[in-house]
Amino acid sequence: MKMIALTLAASLMVPVAFAQEDTFEQVFNQQRALYGKGHAFTYAGQPYTTDHPEEIEAMAEPTRANAEALITSAEAMRQESESLGYEWRDPARFLKQARTALSENEYQRAMDLAARAKYQARMSIAQYESVNASWQQAVPE
Repeated sequence: MKMIALTLAASLMVPVAFAQEDTFEQVFNQQRALYGKGHAFTYAGQPYTTDHPEEIEAMAEPTRANAEALITSAEAMRQESESLGYEWRDPARFLKQARTALSENEYQRAMDLAARAKYQARMSIAQYESVNASWQQAVPE
C-alpha cells in the first residue's frame, strides 16, 4: 500500500517538474486571442497590453506630420522585407491606400493603414528570420 501511495505521489509531481514557462510571445498571443487589442496583462511581474507596436504608433495624435512619419517608417520596413526577398502582397497596397487617405486629409485612416502595412512588413521579416534559422530541419538526411 505504501508503495502505491509513493508511486502515485511521485507521478503527480513529475508534470510539475517538467512544466515549461510560457514565453512572452506565447502569453501575448494567448491574451490577444482571448481579449483582443487594448487588454492589459502582466508577464514576469511587468504590465503589458495586447497592442502591437504599430497599433501604439497609430494611436498618436492624427496629424499630417504623424501620418507622414508612420507612412515613411512603414515604407522603410516594407523595403527591408523586399530586399530580403520576403515581401508580402499587402503592405504595398496598404501604403498606397494610406497615401491616398493622407492626400484626402484623413489622417487617422492613413495612420491605421500605414500601421497595418508596417505590421505585415515586420511579420514578413520575422518569417524570413524563422525560415533562415530553421531551413536545415526541412532538408531530408
